[in-house]
Amino acid sequence: MEGSQEVYEINLIDLMFYCLKRWRWIVICMVLFAIAAGAYKYQGTITDNQAKEEELLRRSRQPVTEQTEGEAGEEVESEPIVLEDPVSSAVSFAVVGMIGGACLVCIIFCMRYVTSGKLQSESRFQEKFGMPVLGVVRKSETKKKVFGFVDRWIRRLEEGPCAKIPRKEQIKIAAVNVQAVIHKNSEKKIKRVMLAGTIAGDDVMEICEELAEEVGEVTFSPYRQIVFHATALKKLEYYEGVLFIEKRGESCERLIRQEKELADSREVNVLGVIVC
Repeated sequence: MEGSQEVYEINLIDLMFYCLKRWRWIVICMVLFAIAAGAYKYQGTITDNQAKEEELLRRSRQPVTEQTEGEAGEEVESEPIVLEDPVSSAVSFAVVGMIGGACLVCIIFCMRYVTSGKLQSESRFQEKFGMPVLGVVRKSETKKKVFGFVDRWIRRLEEGPCAKIPRKEQIKIAAVNVQAVIHKNSEKKIKRVMLAGTIAGDDVMEICEELAEEVGEVTFSPYRQIVFHATALKKLEYYEGVLFIEKRGESCERLIRQEKELADSREVNVLGVIVC
């Protein structure tokens, strides 16, 4: 039971940054809900004011101090009628709608984070999957987005000093860690390593090429998906080790466990994983 609880543990900090990275959607929903709530209240206030004006007109045709007799026989003066300002009412409702829109879209993102089954963070990876993380390679920002400085600020806030490390240097650090694991298992004579994972090969082509260049004494295979292709799974037996490369937000946790089980069942040494 303890292992099951470890798997489904939610890191609230990761969840917070997951939502923050989607701040554009949050802002759009806030604006839309604010407009909808403000317009609804504005129209409603105008309708109410028209009804009140009709009541005032009706009263103006009667004595100003008209009184009506209550149920207990007491005389009660008519309540004064006050017209509301539609603009101020609309603004107050727009603020409420803005807050409600932000809360709603954040709840949706939280549900998506919890139920997606995707790899969302490399934290506690070894406890979850039984494999060490040998490197984390962040994606480089190639497109210039509107208000891109907000994305960079969130990234620096999440990664801290690591955000300043260039992507190529991150790959080199991962390669050094892979080399250290291979040398640590020198008695097993690891000369051929399969690069495998559950994502498309095009997403990790750069990482595979850099690994082959940095770790020259080992022969690396092309990136393969042993979970999806029987041919790739059969070739796994011809390698002394396997290195998995997975991607945050895309790799499925269930498939990561499955590919490790496939490697263990064939007694292939699992070196670890690089998360990109």
